[in-house]
Amino acid sequence: MGKQLIVLFALLAMALTIGGCGGRSDQSSADVTISKTAFVKKADAVCAKGNKRMEVVFARFLKAHKDIRRPDDAVFEKLVGTALVPNIKREIRELRALGAPADDEDRVDDMITALEEGVETAEGNPQAAVKNSEAVYGISSRLAKEYGLEVCGSR
Repeated sequence: MGKQLIVLFALLAMALTIGGCGGRSDQSSADVTISKTAFVKKADAVCAKGNKRMEVVFARFLKAHKDIRRPDDAVFEKLVGTALVPNIKREIRELRALGAPADDEDRVDDMITALEEGVETAEGNPQAAVKNSEAVYGISSRLAKEYGLEVCGSR
């Protein structure tokens, strides 16, 4: 594995850990009543599963592209488009489906909306997702941590 590819792996790994949680589904948070304790537990489980899925997809990407020496924009776009964005969007749907605790709908929605905005940034600028993941995912991660989410809040 070339030095450039190792750097690319480290940058994406950092992006994956800062990713945050969130999302939309056909079911709104107003349709489901869930306690804060249950929400935190289930949301962190969603984020943990998402982290594992991204690691697997990223490992497959590296294996399939082991000849890459100097990643260019096309490599960043493909990497973010196959490993990061689809998995975070899945988390978004799963988290929205959990609903939100009574009186916390706005806080949960703000956290998820921040993640959706981060995904939009990643789609528009894949290098930003790899090189400056804090700028892309920092807000959703901070909001998740403030709410009490450990896994989602530590990315």
